[in-house]
Amino acid sequence: MAQIFAGIIIVLVLAYLAIARRSLSVPSSVFMMTLLGVIVGLSVGALISLPLARLEGPLGQWLPIIVNIFSVAIVTTFFYNQRESIMRSIGQLFDLIGAVVKEARSVRRESGRPERGALTHPIVVDTSVIIDGRILDLVKTGFLVGTLVVPRFVLEELQSIADSEEVLRRNKGRRGLEVLNNLRHEPHVSLEIVDDDFANEPDVDSKVIRLAKYYRGRLMTVDYNLNRVAQIQNIQVLNVNELNNALRPVVLPGERMKLRILQAGKDEGQGVGYLEDGTMVVVEGGDRYIGHEHEVVVTRVFQTVAGKMIFAMPEEKYQQARK
Repeated sequence: MAQIFAGIIIVLVLAYLAIARRSLSVPSSVFMMTLLGVIVGLSVGALISLPLARLEGPLGQWLPIIVNIFSVAIVTTFFYNQRESIMRSIGQLFDLIGAVVKEARSVRRESGRPERGALTHPIVVDTSVIIDGRILDLVKTGFLVGTLVVPRFVLEELQSIADSEEVLRRNKGRRGLEVLNNLRHEPHVSLEIVDDDFANEPDVDSKVIRLAKYYRGRLMTVDYNLNRVAQIQNIQVLNVNELNNALRPVVLPGERMKLRILQAGKDEGQGVGYLEDGTMVVVEGGDRYIGHEHEVVVTRVFQTVAGKMIFAMPEEKYQQARK
């Protein structure tokens, strides 16, 4: 009964306000405050009426209706009389919300932290993959697209390496900075330097993982340990070494090839050479051919964590072993 009456009140008030607004040119503030007063009044009345509706007899039927009428009348009158101050307060509230949102966007922009959804296919890169340099070749071929996210702490670590007194370490750091500079001009990717820092994390690797989680992106590295830790935490990892291993040509036992033997192996009589992709080939009985190119036959192929290792024999020794 009370709900039906409340619905009738809303319909009548809306009809009255619509007619009054057209015929009497009721100001928007009056229209809005009256409507808001009716809605708030009915809401307050409904809350008060809930326990009253459980009363037995006529009280349970008519008392909720009376409460709703008085509630609507009191609240609507209050909203109407205070319409200017209420409208002003609402305007100030919206201005405050707008200012807070604008300030948050400004701070985020100045701090270098883009919105999570603002980056297209984010790929967080660590120091090792920048120094490695093959990331530039991947980008140039077009196989790698998206946004490369370089955290400021990685850039600082790279700068520290480039300023090292040790020549080899200094050269690696400078090469990494050169790679970053070249990536800035590649059309297939965009380079984003971000200032996100996680002070509570103990090392750079932990910070890189946190950053990849924040942007819901992938992590690119050539660091084996970082690769494993990230995978345990369900982060997709792009490992250049794994890609390189996957792209190496398949070599099978019994296959013949020309190989330049460069040095002696660990065991007596062994010679060592390398394929064009860097795969090590250990030649049994190949020490006599060091410094020369010789035809060898593949005997065994081993897949290790570091990559693939091939064992072979000189052609003539292979033929003798088969007899």
